[in-house]
Amino acid sequence: MQKHFITNESGTRLCLHQLEATGKCVGTVVLAHGMFSNYRVCRGLAKYLTSLSFECWLVDFQGHGASDKPQVEPDFESMSLQDTAAILAFMKQHQSGPLWWVGHSGGGLSILMYLSRHADRQSDLAGIVTIASQATDAGYSFTRRSLLKLSSVVISLLGVAPGRLLGLGPENEFARVMLQWIDWSLAGSWTGKDRFDYLQQLSTVNLPILSLAAHADKFIAPVSGCNRIYRRVGSADKTFIVFGKKNGYLEDYTHARVVSSRNASVDVWPVIAQWLVQR
Repeated sequence: MQKHFITNESGTRLCLHQLEATGKCVGTVVLAHGMFSNYRVCRGLAKYLTSLSFECWLVDFQGHGASDKPQVEPDFESMSLQDTAAILAFMKQHQSGPLWWVGHSGGGLSILMYLSRHADRQSDLAGIVTIASQATDAGYSFTRRSLLKLSSVVISLLGVAPGRLLGLGPENEFARVMLQWIDWSLAGSWTGKDRFDYLQQLSTVNLPILSLAAHADKFIAPVSGCNRIYRRVGSADKTFIVFGKKNGYLEDYTHARVVSSRNASVDVWPVIAQWLVQR
């Protein structure tokens, strides 16, 4: 694995981890992690894809993994737009064959947010895979809304979302990133600071998309939220799959296990690979 460093528009240095394809390369895949995480969550999937002759580039968003912390703390929107723009610009010069974006959780939201605002950049990509990505449905019950409101107070007091302490992932998350996601969840809408309606503008995204949800993901990415995004995307070539026992899979997957687990390597990774190969 080779490390490459690029700089986003805020001047923050980002790290991309390159895994070369085994055999003749058939295409390039960017793999992007979500909140409380880093490139390692997608490493198993990336190694699997390289064995099928895809070159893989694993992202560390600003302040995560080997990437630098920005001078100004980002919110979810600024981190997604700044880093995605820098990654796509870099990949345009370094990709081999068609380029795909595979994003877990926030990594899937990031590419959709960027393309919703920059429809002209869709030609840079051959397609998108989102894994447990949603922005509006975490507050679907009174209990969940109460938990979100309490989390917002605690995060504001601490000045950070303590992912390691709460067992949410290997990294802490920027307070403003998490607070903006909580605001979307409580409002049931996915809008930018300038009132840009991402959910509405998904109709302009016409790329092929594979949208995956985890049956037992009841908080971070409920199936209803993943499906809401899927239904709004304008593409005629789109597929939605829920990974759970009732659909014939090995387990009722959770938010983390749907991308990184032994069972995911049997159930989920081949589905992603087959979808990429078929296109």
